[in-house]
Amino acid sequence: MPQPTQEWQRFRSGTILISPTRYAHLPGCTHLTEELVMAPRWGWITEPPHGLWDRLNSSHPATATEGNTKRQATRRCEECQSALS
Repeated sequence: MPQPTQEWQRFRSGTILISPTRYAHLPGCTHLTEELVMAPRWGWITEPPHGLWDRLNSSHPATATEGNTKRQATRRCEECQSALS
């Protein structure tokens, strides 16, 4: 899966970051800084199943496997999605 171009140090390419507002982001998101993505406010999936980003919606939420594992994303960040195009 292609990724936004900005590299972060703590999160590998392909990690799905899950915000407190139930949005999924990717490392390098243009409106986030890596320092903001911290438990317990955020959760993340470092090795998401293939295709999870594309399937993610309210009927197929992504549940964090690390950080705050109670976090679920039901929407994709539009800026992250645009960066993949």
